[in-house]
Amino acid sequence: MPKTQKTERLVLRSLVVADAPWITQTVHDPGIYRNVARIKPGQSQSETEDYIKRVSEGEQADTDYVWLIEFNDERAGLIGLHRSHRGDPFELGYWLHPDFWSKGIITEAARSVVRWADEHITPRLLVSGHFTDNPHSGQILKKIGFLPCWRQPVYCAGRDEKVDHLYMSRLSD
Repeated sequence: MPKTQKTERLVLRSLVVADAPWITQTVHDPGIYRNVARIKPGQSQSETEDYIKRVSEGEQADTDYVWLIEFNDERAGLIGLHRSHRGDPFELGYWLHPDFWSKGIITEAARSVVRWADEHITPRLLVSGHFTDNPHSGQILKKIGFLPCWRQPVYCAGRDEKVDHLYMSRLSD
C-alpha cells in the first residue's frame, strides 16, 4: 500500500533505519517523552532500530502505519496509527521536535493521515487522546475532528507513573 504523502508544506514518508540516530536523540527531550505514553527516557538507538523494525512488520500485519514528518527537507517528527489487533480501531499518535512546535505542522500532518485512513483502513473509527496537562495536543485533535470521550489514568513510560489522560475519538464520514 503506497504510504508517502505530500501536503502543502510537508512530506510524510516511511521510516528507515538511517532515521534511528535522529529519532533517538529527539525523544531524549523531556517535552517529548513526558507527553507520549510509550517512550521512556534514555531510549537507546538499538531500541529505536527495534521500533522501526516492528513498525515495518506492523505495516505488513495491518497494525502499524508510521510516517516521518519532513518540513523544509528536515526531519521534524513522527505521526502514526497503531492497533493491537486487526479489527480494532487505530490509535493516532504523534510527536514533534521542539524546534518545530507552534507552526501547525502536526495539525497539517494529522489531517493528511486522517484522509489516508479514511481511504485505506477499516474500521473507520480512530481514537487518540492526550495527557490532561498537555492541552495543546487536545486542541490539535479537536481541529481534526476528534471529540472527547472519557478520562482515565494511563501509564506514561517517560514519567514512570500513571497520568490523567483524556481519550478522544473520530468517526470517518
